Amino acid sequence: MLSTKSAFSRFDENLNLDIKERLSAQNRHVKITDRLTALGLAASTFLQGSFARKTMLKPLKDVDMVIVMHTDLQADLRRPGGPAHAMSLIQEAVSELFPTAEFDVDDKPAHALQVTFTDLGFTFDLVPALADPDPDSEIVHIADRENDTWEWSNTRTLNRVISARNQATGGRFVHQVRMLKSYKKDHPVLDDTCGLLWEAFAHDAVTAQVEDARALADTLAYAAQAVLGPVYDPTGIDDLTVDWTGIERSSYAAVLSTAARRAAEARRLEQDGDHPAAIEIWHALIGDPFPQAEAQSAADALRALAAGSITSAGRAVSSRRAQQPARPARSWRTR
Repeated sequence: MLSTKSAFSRFDENLNLDIKERLSAQNRHVKITDRLTALGLAASTFLQGSFARKTMLKPLKDVDMVIVMHTDLQADLRRPGGPAHAMSLIQEAVSELFPTAEFDVDDKPAHALQVTFTDLGFTFDLVPALADPDPDSEIVHIADRENDTWEWSNTRTLNRVISARNQATGGRFVHQVRMLKSYKKDHPVLDDTCGLLWEAFAHDAVTAQVEDARALADTLAYAAQAVLGPVYDPTGIDDLTVDWTGIERSSYAAVLSTAARRAAEARRLEQDGDHPAAIEIWHALIGDPFPQAEAQSAADALRALAAGSITSAGRAVSSRRAQQPARPARSWRTR
């Protein structure tokens, strides 16, 4: 019999990025960095976004790479047209290294030069940035070619905060965030919420190493209440819900409250040793990436109905801690 813990392990494996794509992305990052630093264009580079924080769901679609421009270029790049000029310098250097590369084909982001490589199934977004005047600061100022400005960004702080939480949870945090993102992806009401919001929910709800089932149940319960007010990113700077309407908040809260109740039910059944029933609820809640439970025989269902309860997924269980009793009480009284 598959245990709930084993089912979550399989779920985790199903969400992993393709290892060849991940290594290709890392190698391409190194090659671009070496090229730009050798030409004196970049002082350093680093990855940002969900790929960098290891919270990205497959398939790999894009990689965000921040390029901190060399200090010798800062005075020139701060003049009018500087952000666009920075992207032009980067494009020229990358074109020499990868002659078949194409730029801004699918999109022309304000903050990045989008690069399509013929040998990769995903794009790179190259983000020019200027270092903060304070040498000890994590802040960078990223290019905005549409508004011709350099915008303040604490993306390095975000990377550090998520990495620290991942270490504090024994390396499970980023895996659990991916699981939460998979859950929200399967729910139309929640799918338009940003991925960083779910990292924020988990960051507030999961502070120590716990099993995956508990981490998801705790985060869903927390999120059901949190969506009614401001939700700040893990650095505590930006309210990720500032543009939400009251109707949206109520809608999210309703969906999450139902999910939290079902997750709590699955946890109770797991604690009672009924792993198939718990797995069935998690599968119904999360969707196909989560394993299916073994089918229940008619004989087992009849035995459970005698004194147990019925789960939210419609399975008869011997535990009395499912969503509803197997035998409802009468709605009338006799004398």
